Amino acid sequence: MLRLEERLKELANQTAKAVQDKDQTAKESIKRTMTCNLESSLIRYKEVETEVKQVDQKLAALHEEVEEAQKKKEEMLGEGKRIYRSCKEMKMELEASGKEWAEYEATAKVSMEEEC
Repeated sequence: MLRLEERLKELANQTAKAVQDKDQTAKESIKRTMTCNLESSLIRYKEVETEVKQVDQKLAALHEEVEEAQKKKEEMLGEGKRIYRSCKEMKMELEASGKEWAEYEATAKVSMEEEC
């Protein structure tokens, strides 16, 4: 009977240890899973961070292109205004010389008629 009681106590101790070991194993498994998830998340975070830097670089390059295009547009508009003014001045000069030419022709015609 004593031997049976001792065996029951040993069995209870073994059962408690087995439960404790099972709990420990479950905790370690959960810990490993969480560590793995954390490492995966960290890797993805670094990838995203790199992608964001690349996108920022592309945006900066595009911003520079937009600024250059705006400067070129302003230069072209300025050149267009200068051309317009120049054309307007030439037109006025042409109109003025046309009037002068008409006067010269009239004077020449009168002179020719007087000579004849």
